[in-house]
Amino acid sequence: MEFEYKAIDNQGTRHQGVVSATNQADAQKKLLTEGLNALSIKPIDNTKSISSLFSQKVTLDQLEFFTSELALLLESGIRVDRGIDIIKKANGHPALTRLLSQISASLKKGASLSEAFSQHEQLFGPLYISLLKIGETSGNLPEVLQRLSNDLKFQKDLRSQISTALTYPSVIFFVCIMAVYFVLTFIVPKMSGIFTDLSQAPWYTQMIINVSNFFVDYQVIIISGIVAAITGLTYGLKQPEVKNWFYVKISHLPGIGSVILTAERIRFSQSMAMMLEAGLQLDTTLELTANTLKHPELKRDAKLALKQLKTGKQLSHVLEKTRIFPDFFLSIIKVGEETGRLPRVFSEVAQRSKSELEGIIKKLTTMLEPIMLIFMGGFVGGIVITMLMSMVSINDVPF
Repeated sequence: MEFEYKAIDNQGTRHQGVVSATNQADAQKKLLTEGLNALSIKPIDNTKSISSLFSQKVTLDQLEFFTSELALLLESGIRVDRGIDIIKKANGHPALTRLLSQISASLKKGASLSEAFSQHEQLFGPLYISLLKIGETSGNLPEVLQRLSNDLKFQKDLRSQISTALTYPSVIFFVCIMAVYFVLTFIVPKMSGIFTDLSQAPWYTQMIINVSNFFVDYQVIIISGIVAAITGLTYGLKQPEVKNWFYVKISHLPGIGSVILTAERIRFSQSMAMMLEAGLQLDTTLELTANTLKHPELKRDAKLALKQLKTGKQLSHVLEKTRIFPDFFLSIIKVGEETGRLPRVFSEVAQRSKSELEGIIKKLTTMLEPIMLIFMGGFVGGIVITMLMSMVSINDVPF
């Protein structure tokens, strides 16, 4: 088991980190042998449960901050282990602090930086760790970390763009649902008391009152079902099989498919540019880049392209078999391959694709806003009109 500890040494200096032991008593003994007096020892729960859905994890923002700060400290001449300890003390996020404690503990045991990071490959990814190995081998670790930081900033901006575009339609949809719920559970029940014989009321009046009664009678079950569905969806999307299936399905939706394809092209091009600039071989670069793609079908296409590349075919030729690049970008890649400027070309493709994505998102947002407003107005307005028609028809209904 792993235990997170806080301790002090004989000089009164505070220490914080992670120790592996069979139990808390064993962890305390190990700390004493290192000259540390434990203040607190807590086991780290690595089991998966429903509660772990809402536990704190290292975010992309925190990862970018850590990478950028570590690059800055190494450029200033500070050792890696000392730099990580400085960031850990200055950091206020528990999840990142726990991660840095585990990395620091691995470094103190004699592991290299890439080996310490590889213990958290699910978080950093193979591309990040491979570039760290190159930085350690070449002695150019600060520059490599700076490149990784720039790449993480690029990903952060891309994610922010997409989430910003989806915020407004999501808010409109939520307001619409809440308005319908309020009308059905508070307004319609008060109106339904006017009718003593509902069977004599118009069909639309009967329909809306029956729907209202259903919401009122089963609102606890409905709310519980919605919460359970959201929780189940959140848990399901953390499973690779469910996540891949969902990703493929939404990529076939009009508009969203273009966003996903362009985002994957940006991710692919940015990774290729960064690794080729770092000096990786073309086949190794394509292999690592294929693993950065999230879309299962595009990842499969990239891996098939890798097999063809290893048979001696040109990169531009094997990429023609994939759906990642349109003809225009393929022609640019071919020129870059012939001139030996592939890193520059892939960087240019990433920037152009980012501008293209901004245009697609802007167009989708422009279309979604009136559609959501019409949907909200039609849905809520339809209920209001039905209520008014019901009130007008009261004179025709026996009391």
